[in-house]
Amino acid sequence: MNRILLSLFFVALCLFSKAQQQDINAKIQEVYADKAQELVFNNPDRLRDLNDILQNRLKIEEMAVVGEDKFTKLSTVDLLNRYNPNLTRDDAFNVNTFNALKYNLNFFPRSTVIYRVDNSNYVIIIEPQSIKH
Repeated sequence: MNRILLSLFFVALCLFSKAQQQDINAKIQEVYADKAQELVFNNPDRLRDLNDILQNRLKIEEMAVVGEDKFTKLSTVDLLNRYNPNLTRDDAFNVNTFNALKYNLNFFPRSTVIYRVDNSNYVIIIEPQSIKH
């Protein structure tokens, strides 16, 4: 019985991981369009960095606005539409479908940076890279 449960858990974990990677790949494809293969998928370091950003260092949380909001508003951040000129801002913010790669966010900060999603309680938090020895 324990082996069956362990096997089912492993299969579920593999399926979740595959779905998560497909979602990340779709986000990369959206931003890099025809150049995605050349610039990201054929570049293991860049692909690893983008995966690290989206899986480990970027979080979206609810944080009520208290007093004067000091965070940079997402609407003031440029789109990264160099490779996909048809890229557009989201009409409405959706935590489940938001593609942070579309925006020129500071993905490599020295300390934590926070952006406010306009007219909402949502913030985008980007943690600095950890040094791995």
